[in-house]
Amino acid sequence: MTKRYITAYGMTKPPIKEVFKWKLGAIFSKKRKHVADDDFRLKVNFIDKDDLDIKKDFIIWLGHASFYIQIDGVKLLCDPVLGDIPFVSRLAEFPISPEDLSPDIILISHGHFDHLDLKSLEKLDIYAKKIKIITPSGLAAYIKKDADIKELAWYEEVNISGLSITSVPASHWHRRGLFDFNKALWCSFVIKSKNRTIFFAGDTAFDQHLKEIKSKNFQIDIALMPIGAYKPVQIMKQSHLNPQEALSATEILGAKMMIPYHYGTFKLSDEPIGEPHSWIKKLAKQSKIKIKVLEVGEFLKDF
Repeated sequence: MTKRYITAYGMTKPPIKEVFKWKLGAIFSKKRKHVADDDFRLKVNFIDKDDLDIKKDFIIWLGHASFYIQIDGVKLLCDPVLGDIPFVSRLAEFPISPEDLSPDIILISHGHFDHLDLKSLEKLDIYAKKIKIITPSGLAAYIKKDADIKELAWYEEVNISGLSITSVPASHWHRRGLFDFNKALWCSFVIKSKNRTIFFAGDTAFDQHLKEIKSKNFQIDIALMPIGAYKPVQIMKQSHLNPQEALSATEILGAKMMIPYHYGTFKLSDEPIGEPHSWIKKLAKQSKIKIKVLEVGEFLKDF
C-alpha cells in the first residue's frame, strides 16, 4: 500500500470538485470589475554579489516564499523559486543572479511547485556543490538521488554549523502529480541560533497546530508568515492565511516581529494582486507586533 500522510492538520482528501467548480465558474462568470490593486507590482531592489559580503545577520526577501538568510555566518535559502512556475509567469523579477547565491543550507517546506522548483535547484548547482537540503519526510523522492538531503518528520531536529533546525507542523497538503496526493509531508521550520530564533511557515492555514508549536517554548523572535492566496475562501482557507490570520498566527506563536510573504510574485488566486500588501500595511499601523513589510531584494539587518 502506498504511504500517505494523514495528519491532525491539513487536507485529508484533495478538493477536486471544489477546484473544478472554481475554475469552471471563472470561465462562465462575468469578468470581475477592475480594482486599483489589480495594477499593483512589487518593487524590486536588485542585489550585487558584493552586497552579500557582510558579517552581520540579515534576511532578504527574494519574492514569493523565497528568503536568503544569514545567521551567525551560516547562509540559508528558503523555498527557492527563481523564475516562472508551471502555467504561471513571475510578476516580480528575481533580484539577484542565482550564481551569486552561496547557501550552506536550503530549506524546502513542501512539494507544491511554487515552493519546490527543480529547475531552480539545478540553477543553484546543488548537486556539484553538495549543498545541504532539508525537507519534510517523503520529499527527497522528487529530487535527484545524488543530492545531499536530510528529511525531517514533525519535531525532528538537525544541528548544522551551530544552528538548530526543527521541522514543525503546518496545516497544508502535498501534491505534484495526479496520483501522489499526500505522499510527502509538509512543514514549517524553526531556525535557532545562539542569539535568535526565526520561524519560517512555508504554507499553512490557521489551525490548532499554532498553539501546539507555542507550547514547545521555542521563543520565536521573527515569524516569516504567508499572507496571500486566500480567495475563494471556501477553497483557500484550508491551505493559506490571509493577512489578519497571519498576524493572529504570529501573536499565538509569541513572535516579536512578523515579515509577510507569499503575495505579489505569482497570481495564484482570486484576490487582487495587491490586496494582501495594502491589507498588511493597514494592519502594521495598528498592530502591537512589529510588522516589517520588505520589498523584493530588501535587506533586513540589525534585527
